[in-house]
Order: sequence, then structure tokens, then C-alpha cells
Amino acid sequence: MGNLALDPRYTWTQDDYKVSAVLQAYFVNFIQSGNPNGSGLPQWPAYSSRTRYQLMRLDVDSHAEPEPHLDRYLALDAIYAAEGSR
Repeated sequence: MGNLALDPRYTWTQDDYKVSAVLQAYFVNFIQSGNPNGSGLPQWPAYSSRTRYQLMRLDVDSHAEPEPHLDRYLALDAIYAAEGSR
């Protein structure tokens, strides 16, 4: 969040600062518009069935990727829906 230099316990690298800058840009965009996406940033898809439930991997090479536990979450949703209908 732009404050890595304030924590001297770690030896921060340029990659750490890059990830911090990307995360800051997503947060600023989200605060301003409700959408994290913006110019120069990898596309952050909405988490929905339309985007096949992709998640965002924030790293040196930030990118959207498939949700690795999708079956688990869909099963939990089904259980919750069944419990709620009782």
C-alpha cells in the first residue's frame, strides 16, 4: 500500500514495490468508481459465472486465473441454499 519503506524488517525488492504500486492503483480505482480496473493494469474480472469465477493473482506478473476451488464453493452454495429453504 505504498508504505514498504516504513518497515525496515525486510529487504524490499523492486518486485515488492511493483506489486505494491499495482495494488494501490486497483484500490484507488475501486474507491473512485467501484471498479478496480484502469489504464495500464491487467484486467480484473468480476467474480461471477459470466467470467467463469476467475480470481486475481496479485504478483509481479498480476493476472486473472481460474478459481482452483470452484467445485468446493459451488457445493457450499448448494448446501447453504438447501438449508435456507427449510
